[in-house]
Amino acid sequence: MAEENKSDITKEEAETLKRQLRSYMVAQGYTIEKVANELKERYKTKESKNNLSNKLARGSLRYIDVQRICNILGYTIEIKPR
Repeated sequence: MAEENKSDITKEEAETLKRQLRSYMVAQGYTIEKVANELKERYKTKESKNNLSNKLARGSLRYIDVQRICNILGYTIEIKPR
């Protein structure tokens, strides 16, 4: 079994992110397919519905992916001190 990276997120963190992004999509009237198509159009990615869905399920989205998805949905990411 491969050694886990310290930078990997936990399954719980991945599930939380997936649920948050999906709820934002629903709130804005988007589907995963529509988001994937917008990523292709706006950012010239090769994102497919299945690929995006798999990334959400695995928790393997990169920060830039989340940032772009939030931008499409009309949200911003805010980083602030605790």
